[in-house]
Amino acid sequence: MSELISKHLKPKVRLQIREGYRFVNDVVNNYNLNTVCEEANCPNIYECWNRGTATIMILGDICTRACGFCAVKTGKPKWYDPLEPFRTAMAVKKMKLKHVVITSVDRDDIKNDYGASIWAKTIREIHKHCPGCTVEVLTPDFKGDKSSLKKVFDASPEIFSHNVECVERISKAVRSQANWKRSLDVLKFSSDHGLLTKTGIMVGLGETFDEVINTMAEVYDAGVSIFTIGQYLQPTKHHLTVKSYITKDEFDQYKKIGINIGFDVVESGPLVRSSYHADEQARLAIK
Repeated sequence: MSELISKHLKPKVRLQIREGYRFVNDVVNNYNLNTVCEEANCPNIYECWNRGTATIMILGDICTRACGFCAVKTGKPKWYDPLEPFRTAMAVKKMKLKHVVITSVDRDDIKNDYGASIWAKTIREIHKHCPGCTVEVLTPDFKGDKSSLKKVFDASPEIFSHNVECVERISKAVRSQANWKRSLDVLKFSSDHGLLTKTGIMVGLGETFDEVINTMAEVYDAGVSIFTIGQYLQPTKHHLTVKSYITKDEFDQYKKIGINIGFDVVESGPLVRSSYHADEQARLAIK
């Protein structure tokens, strides 16, 4: 169904800076925070920041992994910032957010809990200082360590999200240091813990239509309630190449099939990313 490298299907990104964008940019800079919007070259940064929202990235801006799709810097992190959870909460309060998405780099170098303690502290600081704001966390896999995951769960985020990123068959090529089944186990552990659970994938990396449907069914069976699916866009020439641009009709089919499978929310479209319109997804999913 996908049209192989049909350039006219490549999503168009609107570059428009308005007052909301300037406000978010000032808040992020004033509180010395990182955002995945900037670090990952997200195509939706102008739309989201103009709406007055951003996805804050904690634990520094250097990742210990080197996934083939991701523009975030990789290397050996030297981050140590015990006040970051508080500053994050203050930024959320300044932006008057009703829903916030927090994410992070992978921190496989933090051997005791892979950064889970900072995650938990960040969630608690936001709940403490912004009681009207729901918190969605988009976390790494913490190498599947259940004690680390439980630290995050026990801080009671309203939504726990971890992306499987792609269909299982191509996972090793897409994120060589991760494990697809381990990610599935993380999602099931979250759901079993009673958390509203979310995941997402990119398409256009060489998967088939049936593989996408099978992936949706598999993560649904693991307890996922919110599912996102978007077009992979190559951030630089050094990253994985786009195998195909997916048609709007195909994205619409994925959404329809996903709802029929049983998801509470399916966000499906060319520019959809994990945190794209996450506040609207939260309103639909949080009972």
